[in-house]
Amino acid sequence: MSNELQTKQIIDTVEQKLIGELLNNSFVLEDAVLKLEPRDFGNSNMAAVFGAIVALYNDAKTIDEHTVIDYLTSHTNMQFDDYVVIVRSLASQFGTAADVEDHIDLIKNASIKRRMDQFAGELVTTPINFTDFNDQIYDLEKRFLDITNAKRSSKISTIAQVAQNYQKKLDTIYGKTNEITGTTSGYESIDKITNGFQPGDLIILAARPGVGKTALALNFLLNAAKDILKHKRKDPTNNDVVVMFSLEMGSDQICQRLISVEGQVDMSMSHKGDWGDFQWNSLTTAIEDISELPILIDDSSDLSIIDIQSKVKQIKMNHNIKLIVVDYLQLLKGPQQRGSQVNRQQEVASISRLLKQVARQSSVPVIAVAQLSRKIEERMGASRSNPEPILSDLRESGAIEQDADLVTFIHYETVADDEGGNNNNESNDVMVEYIIAKHRNGRTGRARLQFVKNYSKFIYVKGINFNPNEKKPQN
Repeated sequence: MSNELQTKQIIDTVEQKLIGELLNNSFVLEDAVLKLEPRDFGNSNMAAVFGAIVALYNDAKTIDEHTVIDYLTSHTNMQFDDYVVIVRSLASQFGTAADVEDHIDLIKNASIKRRMDQFAGELVTTPINFTDFNDQIYDLEKRFLDITNAKRSSKISTIAQVAQNYQKKLDTIYGKTNEITGTTSGYESIDKITNGFQPGDLIILAARPGVGKTALALNFLLNAAKDILKHKRKDPTNNDVVVMFSLEMGSDQICQRLISVEGQVDMSMSHKGDWGDFQWNSLTTAIEDISELPILIDDSSDLSIIDIQSKVKQIKMNHNIKLIVVDYLQLLKGPQQRGSQVNRQQEVASISRLLKQVARQSSVPVIAVAQLSRKIEERMGASRSNPEPILSDLRESGAIEQDADLVTFIHYETVADDEGGNNNNESNDVMVEYIIAKHRNGRTGRARLQFVKNYSKFIYVKGINFNPNEKKPQN
């Protein structure tokens, strides 16, 4: 007997045992229904019986051999006697529930293997359509990710289990009043509100064009990477990294900005090479310092959200990701949906939902840079006043606001720049408010930062940290 046939027989027996266990033991139903689907069963008869069990479970009805037979006879085209024999045989032969979890895992793994084999066969035989190649690749990649993500875990927990896990989390931070639990932003005033960017959170960083949202995101990235390097020097086995997905700028431009921030060198002079000895030394030292940092950059200009999901999985095979920055959200391509017309608002809704999934599944904070809509410019009016951003100013805002754990804005305390990115304030130093307008798991608030535009550097202004309803401090 071949190994393949032997394996098939083993799985077939396990499927029958599980159905028998479910028919006789109501207390094991929950795990099976939450983790398996009818299509996970290779035996079509077992798939039909499990489908009946799921339907009865969802209707909160009693599940035993009698109710299952009644359901099957009224909902399928198979002969009544067939189901009588099958269900009664399973209920009488397999009654114990000792190995239910192992049986569920075996059935799910066998199901994934079958789907992978089928996908591999289709992949080999699918003709390449060069006129629609990108869409074809996105579709194949999405199908592959759907298969690899097929395992469903039980989400039902007792409050005692949740409380116990929470107690363990509290034990690790008890007494450590100066330590943050998330990834540091590098700014004390922001970390006081957020306690660091938390694993699994989707953080939206939004502002009008040219205000410095990419610059601030890069400052966050740089600060987090420097914090990792500090710990790495104490523990060389540390494999933490930060990741930047840049759809707008190339990796060389990102590197140039990071060097400018770190070395405090005006990179507008980089095309001239017009540096003095002090500036040159600062520049070369900054390049050496930046080269040490655990930063990964992907500057693909046509990234889709599916690409990001896939690449994050690949990176996590070798590294522990502490922060992901996506610049910017509205440039991302949504999942391909063949045969249907999807408007941009629906596409952005899919993107924000899947970005949240990336954050949760990888347990990493994801900062997504986002554009504001023109509503804020309409409020600005002829007076050129500088209205404060609000949640509804997010472009295609509904889904983004709903999915985000934090929604944050950058707001100039002077008149904002025009559409071309030219700020009316001639000073290179601008006072900026970092506004946390939504915080799902904590308080909202504001922090004041100084933006040095020549270096694209944000500097923490000590002692200024206040709530949105309080009177703003004066300069």
